[in-house]
Amino acid sequence: MTFSKNAIAISAVALTSASILAGCGTSPKSTTSAGSKTVTIGYVDWSEDVAVSHLWANILSSKGYTVNLVNAAVAPTYEGVGQGSDDVFMDAWLPHDQGTYWNKIKSSAVRINSWYTSPTQEGFVVPTYVNINSISQLKTTSSEFGGKIVGIDAGAGEMAVAQTAIKDYKLPETLETSSSAAMLAALSRAESAHQPVVVTLWSPHWAFAKWHLKYLSDPKNIFGPADHIYTIANAKWAKQNSTVAGWLKNFHLSQTQVGQLENDINAVPANKIQSACNKWIQANKSLVNSWTK
Repeated sequence: MTFSKNAIAISAVALTSASILAGCGTSPKSTTSAGSKTVTIGYVDWSEDVAVSHLWANILSSKGYTVNLVNAAVAPTYEGVGQGSDDVFMDAWLPHDQGTYWNKIKSSAVRINSWYTSPTQEGFVVPTYVNINSISQLKTTSSEFGGKIVGIDAGAGEMAVAQTAIKDYKLPETLETSSSAAMLAALSRAESAHQPVVVTLWSPHWAFAKWHLKYLSDPKNIFGPADHIYTIANAKWAKQNSTVAGWLKNFHLSQTQVGQLENDINAVPANKIQSACNKWIQANKSLVNSWTK
């Protein structure tokens, strides 16, 4: 499968997810009364968040719940959880990357669990054929990369850290704000032409399975220590909906498992995302059953 199809699928999912899931509601606000059968999942257009949010929309729908998927940037998604318009957000990188957002809502929200079984990583990434290995080397190779580092959406925590890295390493490159899909499209074009490119990227991400990529070393440790990926929820909702909160607490995925889920989603058009989730669920029945026992 070509990358352009992948990028379109992820982008389209982000824009139309509420209508993709058969049997799911489209109202942007859930009911948080005791025994509610409606769950609102806020999500950001990041590959792992798209994947696990749609996976759980599928699982909860099969259990008789109405699921609303609400796509937004990271800041309003956190605000939604804090205010209760969103019940759950499944891609909270804590305590460092998204700590500023979390600190604003932690009095009205809870961390349910850390579902990704490995520490996260993020930073500047290049194809392995690019002959540099450290961020500091970007200072003298800017012309090879067109004087830019291709980033993602402006609200992502990684973008603020990337700006700090450019400043602290005194790099001549500018950070290009785009989106996850646009960044991946730039990476794909460069890979196809065997051209230099540097992007902001993170792990877990399916791009590392598709292409041969490497993180540039960060001697100044600007990108900091690793985080863990948490599911967070509105505190009132979690208390009133202990069954679903308990299922989410049981939820764990390895790098290989989440990568396969992302690949299954990327392999189909946006309107087939539920089928992709079903395919993954069928291949991992015992795992999924362990979450909802």
